[in-house]
Amino acid sequence: MPRSRRVLVAGGTSGIGAAIVTRLCGCGDRVLFTGRDVETGRSLTATTGAAFAHCVDLDAGSIDRLLHQARQRLGGIDGLVIAIGARPVARLSETTDEAWDAVLDANLTAAFLLARDSLTLFGEQGGAIVTIASATAQWPDVELGAYSVSKRALEHLSRMLAVEGATKNIRVNCVLPGEVAVASGTAAGHPVRDSGEAPIPPLGRSLRPEDVAAAVEFFLGAEAAFCAGASLVVDGGLGAALRASQVRQ
Repeated sequence: MPRSRRVLVAGGTSGIGAAIVTRLCGCGDRVLFTGRDVETGRSLTATTGAAFAHCVDLDAGSIDRLLHQARQRLGGIDGLVIAIGARPVARLSETTDEAWDAVLDANLTAAFLLARDSLTLFGEQGGAIVTIASATAQWPDVELGAYSVSKRALEHLSRMLAVEGATKNIRVNCVLPGEVAVASGTAAGHPVRDSGEAPIPPLGRSLRPEDVAAAVEFFLGAEAAFCAGASLVVDGGLGAALRASQVRQ
């Protein structure tokens, strides 16, 4: 893969997404990124030189338009980063049918459609796809019920895609960020509550978006040439330190 890669970043206006766009542009990559936040998109374009495509939801129609822009602006892609999703704070017992469908659509179905349809944008030399899941895919969080389930499914989707992608020289890997605090607001069209402050991992500080961006850049690069279907947890050792302090809450 050439050092100056052509990379499509879906979900580039979130904190993690913006850090990914910034890092890749700093490495000399040509980047097209999507996002819901127009103001952040324009600001990021001004500071990094990346191209921005405003996109509220990634359904079949918007994905077609996005991939058309990738062909027009980049001439194809060498890398795809899928950093989209919704993160409602709710237990499974509190999750409505509508909220369940919305979370799966945002965190799993959109990623599947984008990854599947983007395969035609890669050249003969292939490239790499990186999905952003969550450490809750491996250590479920009861307060993030549907979210944890959807991210577990996304991790497995990445492995399935890796098997097929390898025959086309396209490596697919997954980054699982650790715990971050979630403020009150809305997600997937439904109100959510504050999940509280995140615990401090054994490494002594909270997760930073730049930590996730570094893992993404690794998977896109030549150093990860023999990585396919891998999952990399970036959580400062928090998962390794978890233990059940109460079995009934």
